[in-house]
Amino acid sequence: MTEQVRTKIQEISQGQDGFTVGWCDGGVSHFHFIWLRHQCECEECGSSLNGVRGLRLDLIPERPTPREYSFHPDRLRVSWEEDGHVSTYEAKWLRDHCYSAEARAQRKHRPVLWDKRIAAGPPTFNFSEVEDSASSRLQMLETVCDYGFCKVERAPGLADEAGRLIQMVGAKRITHYGDFELSNKRMSNTSADMATLADKKSINNVGDIRQALQPHCDETYRTSTIGITIFQVFEPSAEGGHSTLVDGFEAARRFREIYPEDFNRLASTPLTGQRFDPKHAEGELPRWYRCTLPMIRIDDDQDVCGIRVNERQIAPIDLPHDQVVPTYRAIRNFLKIVYDPDLIISFPLKKGDGLIFNNQRVLHGRTAFKLEERGRQVLTNSVDLEDFYSNLRILKGRLKPQEPIQAYSQGMVT
Repeated sequence: MTEQVRTKIQEISQGQDGFTVGWCDGGVSHFHFIWLRHQCECEECGSSLNGVRGLRLDLIPERPTPREYSFHPDRLRVSWEEDGHVSTYEAKWLRDHCYSAEARAQRKHRPVLWDKRIAAGPPTFNFSEVEDSASSRLQMLETVCDYGFCKVERAPGLADEAGRLIQMVGAKRITHYGDFELSNKRMSNTSADMATLADKKSINNVGDIRQALQPHCDETYRTSTIGITIFQVFEPSAEGGHSTLVDGFEAARRFREIYPEDFNRLASTPLTGQRFDPKHAEGELPRWYRCTLPMIRIDDDQDVCGIRVNERQIAPIDLPHDQVVPTYRAIRNFLKIVYDPDLIISFPLKKGDGLIFNNQRVLHGRTAFKLEERGRQVLTNSVDLEDFYSNLRILKGRLKPQEPIQAYSQGMVT
């Protein structure tokens, strides 16, 4: 069925509370009068896209009534009884915003779940191709949306040019760490002042230790936690230091299947993550962050939409007495699945390699590495989910204008 047929109106009938639209592909949509009147985007009423609206919902009758209507395959025109206002709706716009159960399900993005078998061919892109081609860049962003991660090879591998990859993902996020977080760095955060791990007098960031790190999500102590994380390797480890990833959505699926009661508990029980940074930079006050949210977030359709797992950041559990032991049981059972080798993929990253992943879906870790003279140097940046999705929508709107806007997972925010 072609897009042209899908978005052509075949017939319209007026009911008591709305219009029923029959489409040329056999589809049927129902639009309530109140919805249509409120969604008028003429010059007088304005648009929600820019937030400039002259239309006030409280001044619209509870049950608007059409005085008359007309249509042809490309649009619907309605004159309203109350004030004689005329609204025109493009057929494609109506079809793309149909709110039937079937249409809403079709627009909802469905993630591709994976386990260790994806290690045989992880999604990988070439930096130059992605930078030079909008279609390749869109494919990269769609892949991160679908799988939760991708690798990028042959990036410059230089701090001064790190922004080139970040900008392709979205607007760079700034936190108390500053412009970026570089493992094995001095406090000045400049590319000319990188230090090895051996130069550090103290360590207050687990990313700077050489021991293996179990799969986890970063910054579970923030209410606005990291959305998309971007690693860029300037100096890899000569031995060890492989990146590890786990699909948290697949882990949650298995958890729900094996331990349904524990799944429901972690999807409904708020747990606090915390981080105390006694002296992040000279002259600054200490930082103490705390955030209380469930470990698993489900949406209105009961689909998993966000994961928040970092056992190192779990504050002392503060729950009613009879919930403490069952909550610990649930966390232990979930972590057993998250740490299951059947779910973990591991791979080395070379100088110039990048790794992009959704921190509210994909857990990341690292194998141990040895202390070396030059020192491992990995730059960490992040992009908020809304900025990532913004880039994705803009590119998709330009390159695939025929496709309706998808409803993407909002992660830990519902």
